[in-house]
Amino acid sequence: MDNRISSFLDNVCIHINCKSVHKDIREELTSHITELRDEYLRKGSTEAEALDMAIASMGDCDEIGNRLNRQHKPQTEWSIIILTAIIALVGGVIMFISSKFESLQAVSFERYLFFAFIGIAVMAALYFFDYTKLKRLALPIYLIALAALIFTVCTGNVIAGRKYISFIGLSVSSNYATLLLLIAFAGFMEKLKNKGGIAIVYLIGIGGVSLLPIVLLPSLSQALVLLAGYAVLMFSAVMRRHFGGSRRLQMFSLGGIAAAGVLALAAVVASEPHRLHRIAVFITRGRSDSFGSGWQQVMADNWLSVSKLFGRTTETISGYGIDMAMPSVTTDYVLINLIATLGWAAGIALIILAALFIIRMLMTARRVKTSYGHYLALASCTVLSLQFIISILMNFNLFPLMGMSLPFISYGGTDYVIDMALVGVILSVWRRNNLIAAHDKPKGSKSGKFIVFEDGKLIINFK
Repeated sequence: MDNRISSFLDNVCIHINCKSVHKDIREELTSHITELRDEYLRKGSTEAEALDMAIASMGDCDEIGNRLNRQHKPQTEWSIIILTAIIALVGGVIMFISSKFESLQAVSFERYLFFAFIGIAVMAALYFFDYTKLKRLALPIYLIALAALIFTVCTGNVIAGRKYISFIGLSVSSNYATLLLLIAFAGFMEKLKNKGGIAIVYLIGIGGVSLLPIVLLPSLSQALVLLAGYAVLMFSAVMRRHFGGSRRLQMFSLGGIAAAGVLALAAVVASEPHRLHRIAVFITRGRSDSFGSGWQQVMADNWLSVSKLFGRTTETISGYGIDMAMPSVTTDYVLINLIATLGWAAGIALIILAALFIIRMLMTARRVKTSYGHYLALASCTVLSLQFIISILMNFNLFPLMGMSLPFISYGGTDYVIDMALVGVILSVWRRNNLIAAHDKPKGSKSGKFIVFEDGKLIINFK
């Protein structure tokens, strides 16, 4: 390369702090300098004159470098960070109050703070992590998650009807596998781009295999969330014509498979009488078996009815406070705990915050420029959104009880860290949204070029 070109490129790139885009910027600037030089050569200039005029036509290297530096700065989705912080703060308040319970439902606030610190650290680490490095690790991540699930099924300790593994004295749930499997699934989707219908068959196969050990744990709530994550990613990919081929045929195929999945789930439920009984009890809001499996629903309605608009309710049920008369008030029914402790206004405010959080996540995922980043952000958004929606509905007896925690609010070590990690994935994807190499950008973005040479004019697009 001519020294004059190298000098110009060096003077541009010295202003650009993001080193990862230097190579692409140098290649594109070199390409356009060459185009300009060839244009001047056709007009009769000498080689040396043509190159000098081409470099001069590019403009001031300092100005170009400074503007490209502003364009390629990492982005921070502050609205998601702020909403996460506010919701987590509310969770901290509830856990502090719950640590003062005089019943067995009292929690360890120190343990809560320990896992909150780990969760925030994991979120921050993922924020600065280059998520694109995960793309080529799809198969190892998938196999590790699958092996961990099988290990849990075979050797895990049963706690409340579900198997957990013990790690340094802690009982670790299998929810970490949901994050790993969705990361792997997004990677497989990227590798199967433009492969047609066979890609869908392959993805359904690996998705189905990963669901089997989760069902065997058993953890139907985790299976439901993971299945929903897979479905959202698949439908999104088909709508974006990610696999190529007939979109209509692929949509019909996925619809048929989804219907078959619903029928299979219904068959599983119908094969177990106690599940049918629980559904029947749920429909009556627990009143058909108020002293049995419907007791929790009845108590939930009772505590919601005696809660005040502002502040802690002074009412008791059968002479007992909420920690004595309502089960799972720090986990599954933590929203009822919040409403009974801080009032309906606080509960409504939290629901509004959750809705805003979901909307911001969806908007962020939609604006991601690369397909892989979009799928990662969308998967994380799906998991967190489902957890919020199902947990809130469950607390109001609008969804069957299935062991679903309220993100950043419910008491729990592994789940809290995983939820923070999901936020970290979204933040990581958005942070690098302007730092992705040109060849990774989707179609319709003029091949990712920020420099265009048209009608003898050089146009540098800094948008």
